[in-house]
Amino acid sequence: MMADFHFINAIWDFDGTLFDTYPAMLRALQETLQEFGDKTDSDALYKEIKTTSIGDVLKSYAEQHNIDLQALHERMDVLEKKYQPETPTAYPHAREILQLVSDHGANFLWTHRDRSALSFLTTEGMSELFTGIVTASDRFPRKPDPKAINAFIAHYGLDPAVTVMIGDRPIDVEAGKNAGVHTIFFDVDGFGDSSNADAVVSDLGQIQNYFLDQGKGETDEGTY
Repeated sequence: MMADFHFINAIWDFDGTLFDTYPAMLRALQETLQEFGDKTDSDALYKEIKTTSIGDVLKSYAEQHNIDLQALHERMDVLEKKYQPETPTAYPHAREILQLVSDHGANFLWTHRDRSALSFLTTEGMSELFTGIVTASDRFPRKPDPKAINAFIAHYGLDPAVTVMIGDRPIDVEAGKNAGVHTIFFDVDGFGDSSNADAVVSDLGQIQNYFLDQGKGETDEGTY
């Protein structure tokens, strides 16, 4: 645990960490798989995508049933746009902790979602709280590959010793570990902690304990 350690920079996952977008994504995924003949129970499917990822589930299903993976992704994207609210619900304390980090350090976003993540942040007035953003559109390898985190570190001169990756899935933790930064696992579902994480929280407000109230360093603002 990191009770005596404090951070300046936060690299955030998006879906399931800052915004509760999973209800619409789960509905779209389940309907997509049903159209291709799958009957997986929604609770089991939800736990699977939270312990791995939607991309992994689609890839596995395509390989097992000899189905075109691109077709699955395209259908899933259509249905998610249909079911996802224009303004998904942000988790409690998301804005407050983002503001705290922005006031004294820097927030970064790394999501497998496309640029719609930036649109959601802008709608909620949160985009200005981020110094750098990487989405699927930037074509970095998917988590747990650390290349996106390494790019943040190199581009903005971040010190890994005071930088933390925050996410709701084991692959977020693994990505942070692979990049040599610290990790916080957001166990929003109570599925149990990620054993490799440096800390586990069940509420975003608890993250405040890990950040020092100190001056903001100079960084180049912008996005990739």
